[in-house]
Amino acid sequence: MKRVGGHLIGHMNLTDPGTEQLLSSLRSRGYDSAGGSFRTGRPDRTTIPLTTRAGLPVVAKLYPAGKGEGVFTNMIDVWRSSFGERRRPPGLPRPIEYLAEQGILIMERVDGVPLAERPHVEPSLLDDAVCLLASLHESNAKSTQMRSSKGIVKSIRRKAATASTLAPEFQEAFGTAAEALDACRIEDQELVASHGDFSPRNLVHGSDRLVLIDWDRFQTADPARDLAYLGIWCWAGKVRQRERSDWSVLERTVAHYDSLRPQAAVRKRLPFHIAAGLIRIAHSVVELWPAERPIVPRLLQEAQYQLRMTS
Repeated sequence: MKRVGGHLIGHMNLTDPGTEQLLSSLRSRGYDSAGGSFRTGRPDRTTIPLTTRAGLPVVAKLYPAGKGEGVFTNMIDVWRSSFGERRRPPGLPRPIEYLAEQGILIMERVDGVPLAERPHVEPSLLDDAVCLLASLHESNAKSTQMRSSKGIVKSIRRKAATASTLAPEFQEAFGTAAEALDACRIEDQELVASHGDFSPRNLVHGSDRLVLIDWDRFQTADPARDLAYLGIWCWAGKVRQRERSDWSVLERTVAHYDSLRPQAAVRKRLPFHIAAGLIRIAHSVVELWPAERPIVPRLLQEAQYQLRMTS
């Protein structure tokens, strides 16, 4: 594999007839291939680096039928807010257009790499990521989708039921974790523009900017939810790699966030959102990565441990 514009390529076979048809369709819209394709996550959608006729670098991201339009709408809403085009630099890539017939979202291509691809993320870069998040939370971006604590509990119950069907051996553990989450449900306080999947894989660091990508889960939600998910992603990554895990990343990011937005008082609501995020990841492991199912009990045990910290 090699890199194009800072991104790994090789996911798409450029000699495949379907690929050539897709590229031909993009060329008819004024986009030329930049020489490959890359993936932005695990799992993720096919993403192709392109250039416009004027030579501007862009990205085409493929979505199943009807799935990409909502993401494009989210990006437009955020782009038009104080977090987007009026921010210096903008906090997300500029959305360009959505090709509904092909299910392709076209956006600006930022020359950089996701933090998840870096062998080591410097503490100063984590601080920059938290500053970016605080900027989003304080922006006037709005989503018509609201994720309340009540909605989170309902979603987790659904995921627990699905996971229990797919992996009956975990039925009791999922059910117990979901019940514990419901019992510790918090009262909603400040609700802000929330990315919904704030993690190193969705933070792209370029030469002169840090941006958030993948706005599929953009909602109005508790600011603690984004912070919790960053910490969970790092903690669970260590568990997946069978390495010693701790919550040091979360501690640092929350401390920095507190210094920027002390009025948010996120700490007392973190355990609820950490637990919800851990159950969500456990569900994803069961559904998407069966080979990793042995880590599911650890994820669910940690979720219950976090909830006990609230009592």
